[in-house]
Amino acid sequence: MSPSLVRRLAAYCGAAGLITGLFTVTAPAASAAGTTTDLGVTDSSAADLAVGGGRVFVPAGDRIIVAGTDGNLTGGVVTGLPGVQELAVNADGTRLYAALAGSNEVAEIDTARLAVTRRIDLSAHPCPSTLALLGERLWVGHGCDNGTGGVVGLDLSASAPAPVVVGGQHLRPPALAAAGDTLVVGQTALHHADILVYDLGDGAPALRGTIDSEKWRIDSLRDLTLSSDGGTLFSAADSPGHFTRYDTRTLSATGTYDDGLDGYSCAVALSSDGAYVAAGRQWGSTDLTLYDAATGAELFAADQPDAELLPDSVAFSGTDVFALLRSSTDRLLLWRVTGVALPATKLTVTAPADAYVGSPITVEGRLTRADGEALGLKPLTVIQYLPGWTKLPITGVTTREDGTFTFQDTPVFELPPYIGEVIYWVFWDGDDGHRRSSASVTVTVKREATLTLTGPQSGVAGTAVELSGVLAAGDRPPSPESTLTVQRTLYVKGTSGKTVKLPPVRVNADGTYTFTDTPANAGRYSYLASYAGDGGTGPAQATHQIIVK
Repeated sequence: MSPSLVRRLAAYCGAAGLITGLFTVTAPAASAAGTTTDLGVTDSSAADLAVGGGRVFVPAGDRIIVAGTDGNLTGGVVTGLPGVQELAVNADGTRLYAALAGSNEVAEIDTARLAVTRRIDLSAHPCPSTLALLGERLWVGHGCDNGTGGVVGLDLSASAPAPVVVGGQHLRPPALAAAGDTLVVGQTALHHADILVYDLGDGAPALRGTIDSEKWRIDSLRDLTLSSDGGTLFSAADSPGHFTRYDTRTLSATGTYDDGLDGYSCAVALSSDGAYVAAGRQWGSTDLTLYDAATGAELFAADQPDAELLPDSVAFSGTDVFALLRSSTDRLLLWRVTGVALPATKLTVTAPADAYVGSPITVEGRLTRADGEALGLKPLTVIQYLPGWTKLPITGVTTREDGTFTFQDTPVFELPPYIGEVIYWVFWDGDDGHRRSSASVTVTVKREATLTLTGPQSGVAGTAVELSGVLAAGDRPPSPESTLTVQRTLYVKGTSGKTVKLPPVRVNADGTYTFTDTPANAGRYSYLASYAGDGGTGPAQATHQIIVK
């Protein structure tokens, strides 16, 4: 199966809602249990979320919707926020900031009471849309459709923060990220989007330099995130379609994640320990991918086939990842993918490449930690996919102490032609200390062919003999125009035998066939008729011997 099909299948499995430039390491897509929560919104153009204080905050039109980190709605909502765009939450999760493009304000919200505590006027810098929070300093990207956007800084410790302009004008509200001693301002809505890096060491932002868009092929920048020390920047841009890592000191790219061929990069987030990169895409076969931040290795990929991941809408919550989706019916969905930042596990599964109708198939495998150590007795979820995508569970499969498992299955086909590929998808749901994993194996189930070959028991040298037989594919005749290969071996006393290949033999529509041969010399003749099989029928052989005098 193709990787995209594997990933989409993972998203369909009910037991688990899921499943490069300098870095080109790939890995099988591993499942990740996921839930989607309908936020009850169809009219929101915002695409952002913030996680803090054990809750998830989502802007939606003129309000903020609140969910728990279990993915379920809490019933909490903050209203009266016209044109709410991006959000930012402080380190202890007690304060939430919202950019209000509709009223040209930034709202400060008490997350315990879900109440607005103050509104910071930005009427001189209209359409505030993007935010970056670092301690008591908030940077706001603003800009309407008149091409007069920019960035201002706010000192939140002041009772009435006065906006301080940072840098020059921007065509649209820039993407922002702040950490350590670094502020990053990324140009948006441009074919070539430079990324400006500012030094915050002396309090006021001072331009450190520019990450050049033409040099590093940055086109249509969508999202930015920084490591906690501000030294490493991660970006998502439509073109070349991958996620790039930069050194904010040297202003150079140090690696890319993915090959840029599977959809458009639109969102990127970094785990709190800096170990994992969560990358979101649009219009590809994969919505969300987790990478090892240091090596670029792909750890798993997940897809929601009936929804599109929104730009700038991916965030970590402990070992989970949250993302916003828009469904095919224009509903806003909160997607929770659990356990992605836990230590990895490895699940392998094997089975014969081919099997015959009505015969049992033995499937084997092993579940281990990434270092190969067994995890002991663990229940597994097994799903069998028959041709036509009929899905059937196989229950009672558990690993042994050494991590191995075995089960047998005899597929039962409900629809003709009663043959085809059977996929066994095996899941482990993970635990508090290990990430879930999955693997699959495909078995082609064929009809078992039978072949007979009969003829005289004796003959005379120089006289033609006729041989015949029947080829059957299960309980039916073989495919039209099937042919057999025939070999004749002559054994004379004191010799090892001489083999000659005879002309191919055409099989009749009813499975019968006939051919003649004229043995030239005395001896024992052995005839071997062989059928190679086809996509739906296995191979078969038959032999017959004649003593020629």
